[in-house]
Amino acid sequence: MKKKSVLEIRDLSLHFKSKRLFDNLSFSLGKGEKATIIGKSGSGKTSLLKCILGFSCPAAGTITIKEKILTEQSVWKARQNIGFVPQEPDLGDLTVLEFLKHPFVFKANKSLRWDSSFLDELLFSFHLDKDLLQKKAALLSGGEKQRIALLSSLLLKREIYLLDEVTSALDDETRLAVIKYLGEQDKVTFLFVSHDKEIKAMSHKTITLKKDVERA
Repeated sequence: MKKKSVLEIRDLSLHFKSKRLFDNLSFSLGKGEKATIIGKSGSGKTSLLKCILGFSCPAAGTITIKEKILTEQSVWKARQNIGFVPQEPDLGDLTVLEFLKHPFVFKANKSLRWDSSFLDELLFSFHLDKDLLQKKAALLSGGEKQRIALLSSLLLKREIYLLDEVTSALDDETRLAVIKYLGEQDKVTFLFVSHDKEIKAMSHKTITLKKDVERA
């Protein structure tokens, strides 16, 4: 039986000013599926993620999230189903624990419960010491910031994750530990922008961005 799509891109074209990033892109992801977006620099990989989040409007085509077409009216509800982690996260000047707890005060997340046991699980899986929670986030290394940003998003238990080069600052041992954990999450849908061969290997689909492409 074909899986019901939780994310569907249909005939999507994305332009930036006078530049055409890509045209006629179509793909869909079901619950628990993983896909990796690849393409040359400037092909629109990160722009596609931001378009799915509703931060930019496509020139043509539709984005459907959990069977609801993304519009100005539906975007706020849609974002409650999505976690996004950028390549270079800004964690601000809070302690790590304050940063992790901060999203739980937002009105949109009022139904979510802080789960300290899940936090412990993620810290262990991502090779992070619990003492790190009391450090200022701004003082973390690039690799620690990437893992804390990813951990923060996972704590919100979204159904769909858009992850932009989230292993790029990690050493090999830590990178493989993070990829192993993400690969084991079979009830969550992941859309990666990544050049990591292990991420591509565990993905069900590869989405290649280039002009006039329809598919991935």
